[in-house]
Amino acid sequence: MSHKYELKSGESLRAIPFVPRLGPEQLATLAESVIVASSIEDTFNEDIGEVLTRKQTSINESSHATDDRILHKDKIDVCRPTSLSNEQLKFDQHLVTPNFTSTYQFGLACPRDVIITLGDTVVEAPTATHFRYFETEYYKTLLYSIWSRSSKMKWLQPPKPTCSPTRMFYDVNYWQRNSHDKVPTSIDSNSSYKTNLNETEIAFDAADIMRAGKDIFYKKSKTANNQGIYWLRRTFPHLRFRMMHFPGNLDRHLDTSLVPLRPPTSGSPGIVLINQNRPPLVSEMKLFTDNDWRPIWGPLPATDTLPPFALCSSNRNLNLLSLNDHCVIIEECEMPLYRLLHDELGFDVITCPFRVLNEFGGGIHCVTWDIRRQDSCIDYFPNQDYEAECLLELDNYSDVVMLAHHVEKKL
Repeated sequence: MSHKYELKSGESLRAIPFVPRLGPEQLATLAESVIVASSIEDTFNEDIGEVLTRKQTSINESSHATDDRILHKDKIDVCRPTSLSNEQLKFDQHLVTPNFTSTYQFGLACPRDVIITLGDTVVEAPTATHFRYFETEYYKTLLYSIWSRSSKMKWLQPPKPTCSPTRMFYDVNYWQRNSHDKVPTSIDSNSSYKTNLNETEIAFDAADIMRAGKDIFYKKSKTANNQGIYWLRRTFPHLRFRMMHFPGNLDRHLDTSLVPLRPPTSGSPGIVLINQNRPPLVSEMKLFTDNDWRPIWGPLPATDTLPPFALCSSNRNLNLLSLNDHCVIIEECEMPLYRLLHDELGFDVITCPFRVLNEFGGGIHCVTWDIRRQDSCIDYFPNQDYEAECLLELDNYSDVVMLAHHVEKKL
């Protein structure tokens, strides 16, 4: 599912009657609505055998008084990928290229992983994951419709990686094994953040990237190598690409580790969420503190228990969708996160049942892609030496001093 954002200021709260809650398939309905309500209840989760408290969201346009409080928000236009023909989209075909084969494809659950919009440019990510190699092909009808409507749209794809097991990966049997558990997901002081993905070709997923105005943060991971950030810096010289290292986690994607929520304003610091299970480097977080951003440790997930066939970790609790600098959408079971964002930080928080996406490897941020949103290329980090950043020797990077976790005081 892909989203086109047309968001404005002026959201307000009013009381309305409660109506049946949303299901996971109705995130699009929630996005397109302008009035949503919430309530709390405890529900037994059969997939994990636990009772979880849920902050449930419903949709209603009535204005009758009730105990529930509701949020007025602006309508979001939702776009979905469609088939190039009248045939149903299929993902069970075998993939065969000159360099590899794959017996299945990933599906279309997570567009955020493979496509990103940078200003007026859409970039198809050069993924090194075999079963996602042709995933952006399923978005071509949507991309061409945008291309036809907007003369300002640019459309780029880095050199498509070969994904050759013998050329791009240290472990040539990596994609033939049923389990990748033996591949390290953290580093020691001598590893220089090396993963199974080598530096022979350009490779990154779009979800390895997180943007905050003019600055874009890029996670070194098993899906994103140093060649990827080099390509981005050369291709978008008007933007600043900052490498982020997480010594305790070399797994894919940044959007559960570092989440900028609100930029600094006059008299108020900016807010960036960080994952206490995946602490960043002290040296790299200095950019935030030097520019009046306050790093806040996100709470632990509501439960560490996952369904038997989950394709993601419990850390996806921070995989939220930021609509603007005061409104976010989170998974409805994540009450610790709700209390932090709503009660302590003053955000308007919309919830949606999305634990079912565990089995498809994503969260609310993963299943969306910002085609267009009201924003500008603001410099939120004016105090920095970007030239020095670009001169860092990334291939032999050895800093492993992580930010120490401490309990945040209530604001």
